[in-house]
Amino acid sequence: MDLTGHSTDFIVDASFPEAMRRFVRRGQQRWPCLFLYGEPLSPGAATDWRLPEAADDDYSGIVTFSSGQQMEDFWENNGYALDSSGQGPYAVFYRRHEQPLHAAKVSDVRTSSAEAAEAVEGTALLLSEYYAVSLVTPEEPATDPFSRGIVDDFVRSFGASER
Repeated sequence: MDLTGHSTDFIVDASFPEAMRRFVRRGQQRWPCLFLYGEPLSPGAATDWRLPEAADDDYSGIVTFSSGQQMEDFWENNGYALDSSGQGPYAVFYRRHEQPLHAAKVSDVRTSSAEAAEAVEGTALLLSEYYAVSLVTPEEPATDPFSRGIVDDFVRSFGASER
């Protein structure tokens, strides 16, 4: 099978497991019959869902999302693609890194506060541990509304208003 989908990559802090719990809740709001890992998630189970810790090896952890068995079957045949309804499966690949990360210059800062963005722009970044995350959507988020909505939901899952 050819590689499909579009990867949007992030470096995120240690709040990632809790943000993923919120992201799964958003997924279940989108699709009440949400499938995670190819299996149905019972109604309301997103509230108690927890991110499994990835194994300590060279492989990433993964959480897969689909609207149900029909989309699972579509995914098997078409990969990360949009179905006739304009929606498609998506996944989060993640790996925890316990060594420090240093970025010499932060740029293109986006936040709800212009003042906070201005204060951070151009500063250095230090994290004692972090997660490398790839959110794989069916299409390029800049051109596909469904994929853009998935990325937006992921980013919003880190927001203080979600806690």
